[in-house]
Amino acid sequence: MQIIRLLQTTLILLNRKKVTAKELAERFEVTPRTIYRDVDVLSLAGIPVYSVKGRNGGIYLEESFQVDNTLMEQEQDDLLLALHLLQSIGLADTEKLMEKLGSVYDWSDWLSVDLSQEGSTSSETFLQLKQALFSEKEIQFTYYTEYGQTRLIKAAPKRILYKYQTWYLLAYQLDQEKWQLYPLQRVKQVVLGEKIHGTLPPEELDFPRIAVRLRFSKRIAYKRYDEFADLPLVDNPDSSFETTMEFAVFDDLYRFLLPLGKNVQILEPQWVKEKIVAYTQSFLENQL
Repeated sequence: MQIIRLLQTTLILLNRKKVTAKELAERFEVTPRTIYRDVDVLSLAGIPVYSVKGRNGGIYLEESFQVDNTLMEQEQDDLLLALHLLQSIGLADTEKLMEKLGSVYDWSDWLSVDLSQEGSTSSETFLQLKQALFSEKEIQFTYYTEYGQTRLIKAAPKRILYKYQTWYLLAYQLDQEKWQLYPLQRVKQVVLGEKIHGTLPPEELDFPRIAVRLRFSKRIAYKRYDEFADLPLVDNPDSSFETTMEFAVFDDLYRFLLPLGKNVQILEPQWVKEKIVAYTQSFLENQL
């Protein structure tokens, strides 16, 4: 892609005083003529890049065009972290981009991130949604409810967002004529449709939230200083403590509670307690 090549060229010139068109052509596997066209594009974009032909010639940036090296190093680390995270959760295939930028930056292999899990959003799903959003097209997809049922949804996508530890697709469901938030992990088999016609109504955000009051035993009191540090806590005489937590989807609540075992108790609401009990019982029956 030309945009990545232009970015890399600029970064190379920031790190080196001068480079030849032949060197850049070999690095990017293009012709020197393409490199000179890139120089013209960068110049039109306002970057003071120049080319001089001849034995001592080359491509270089104007000396006054400088970036603080310390800032650049910090931004390099931040960029690497962001690319690793996007790759690890399956929302973008950044491996090739990291490899290309690694040829410019001196990135050591200091970071390894793997946040992937069964049922997480696939790269294919994300890429299809991104294409639909950029091209302003309708989509059709299979949506899996929390009860394992499937629904075929036709909608106009608006954006992808992250809230309450969950990725969502905000889209206008066409048959019901209303805005909906779909947890991305339940969105499958995305197919692009026609271009969106007309103007969509003003978006409405109504995040699903399950507020649950919980009591934690003194055995996990250490969590009050990390996971629960920002939550209002109520201390009990037996050294247990209580707080109210919010979850976006029931699956998140279940995944949070299960590892805590007998160290956590649901106080309210009653329907959540009953649902957790039924959910757990069905799991145990399946194992017998």
